[in-house]
Amino acid sequence: MNFWRTLVDLLLPRHCVVCGAELDSTEKDLCNVCLCRIVPVTWTSATDNPLLRIMWDRHEVDAAGSSFYYNASSDYHKIFIAIKYQGYPKLGERLARLSFPVWNALGLGCGVDYIIPVPLAMQRQLKRGYNQAEWIARGVAASMGIPLCTDVLVRRKSNETQTRKSARQRQENAKNIFLARKGRTDLNGRTVLLVDDVVTTGATISDSIRALREAFPTVRVQIYTLGWAGER
Repeated sequence: MNFWRTLVDLLLPRHCVVCGAELDSTEKDLCNVCLCRIVPVTWTSATDNPLLRIMWDRHEVDAAGSSFYYNASSDYHKIFIAIKYQGYPKLGERLARLSFPVWNALGLGCGVDYIIPVPLAMQRQLKRGYNQAEWIARGVAASMGIPLCTDVLVRRKSNETQTRKSARQRQENAKNIFLARKGRTDLNGRTVLLVDDVVTTGATISDSIRALREAFPTVRVQIYTLGWAGER
């Protein structure tokens, strides 16, 4: 296998999505140098942190966590661009599988029955060929042994991209875009872990929770995102 991987790399060199360096046969999407230099979120609590605080004014959330800082002025934002737009969903899965156990040790994911990725609008998913949040959720599911649930929460309309919108515009743009369907998986009395790629204002996740609670009033919610775009 290594021989064929090496041969393919010689014929079709692969490059790091951050620095552009040529990857060797043991590296996947990121070179080892860039992988080691990703800045991790260093919160020490899953039950009291900046992500939870921006949600508490809107919804009751039991626990939350994010793994890496997202900064548009840093080269490392290229990781999230690659995962979301450039056909590297497996990178999101691998990073989640690698990083989520840190949060699990702090209690995030404990008691969770289902992992729910924030759905993508059908038009965008068809264009990209995947939902990046679902791939990140797969990494979490693999590290936890908890099933994915993708048949309840749906995006009923395609909102405008959140990129370059102010915090207030993001809130307005993400209102009433999700719907939770009853009659499939009953989430009443269950605990779910909502998973997305990056959280900025929390508007998208907030509307996801609204939809879930309208359909299942007693569902309990935890949140995990691969990236955190707020202040350190």
